Amino acid sequence: MNLVTALFRIPHVRALYSLTGDMRSSLRLHFLYAAMHAGLLPALREPLTKQALAERLGAQRPELLEALLEMGVSLKELSDSGGRYRLSGRRSKALTTPEGDGAFAMAEELLTYHADVYRQFAARLRGAAPGDYLDEHAVLIARSSRVLDPMVGDFVRSLTRTGRPLRMLEVGCGSAIYLRYAAEANLQLTGVAVDVQEEVVKQARENVKAWGVDDRFQIHAADIRRPPPEVAGPFDLITLYNNVYYFEETERPALFRSFRSWLAPGGAFALVSMFHGRTFASIDLDLALRCTAGCTGLPDLERTARQLREAGFSDVKKAKLMLVEPLWGLVARPEAAP
Repeated sequence: MNLVTALFRIPHVRALYSLTGDMRSSLRLHFLYAAMHAGLLPALREPLTKQALAERLGAQRPELLEALLEMGVSLKELSDSGGRYRLSGRRSKALTTPEGDGAFAMAEELLTYHADVYRQFAARLRGAAPGDYLDEHAVLIARSSRVLDPMVGDFVRSLTRTGRPLRMLEVGCGSAIYLRYAAEANLQLTGVAVDVQEEVVKQARENVKAWGVDDRFQIHAADIRRPPPEVAGPFDLITLYNNVYYFEETERPALFRSFRSWLAPGGAFALVSMFHGRTFASIDLDLALRCTAGCTGLPDLERTARQLREAGFSDVKKAKLMLVEPLWGLVARPEAAP
């Protein structure tokens, strides 16, 4: 038996070797976070020298830029060819595209919001108050939720592509991207959207204006449990996407009954959520939510369907939106569709 083989039979040596691999993954996230915020990755959409980069980024401490570049090369996210740096890693390339903001926001959320959940876990285990993360990270959470766009987008379009006028209420509009998908799928669709976070509402209004659909939607800062006068039915479609866990489980039946009462004849209520599961991503989200003021853990799929039926939705259909993760869409109607 050689020395290397003997060493790896020692339990703590094997563990340390495994931790080295874990550290590389962690450092990659930290590098991407720093490089995006510093403007390094967007600047390297074209090859640049270290000096050109320093000038473009306004670097007052070039030695820090040099260290970050070395880290990027070590992680193979950057390459150095004759003193000119360029993007080489698929993650770095993806984050600098217009579609990459959701993925970057997800990484940022993990390094800020979720990281603090784990740092404060011991204190909360012993009774410390949940964190006020929603106010601090509201816009970030709205951005990071866009990583689900490819899966949720098709579901949204399938609900609104009817060929007839629809009036919709969206509860918790986030970035308003699902308003855009609904509007593009049905040119006769109009509606109202609410979100409890003022900053999120501001961003949503800016987005629908940029997308040219602001004349079709009213967006208000409001808590749907205390609806403003503008939230007056009837609606052909009411949606609750990726936010049912902002409502206590005990108050959901009453909320669902309110939604049912606001529906026009033939109308539907649609809910999308990550549900309680066994994947590390769903468990991490469940833990983060349980440590966040104003949130509950991830809902149970069958219990949610049962609550909808108890609220008067006799027809509840479920659609799995991701192959691996427990992301589901539910469509509930007061009576079975013909």
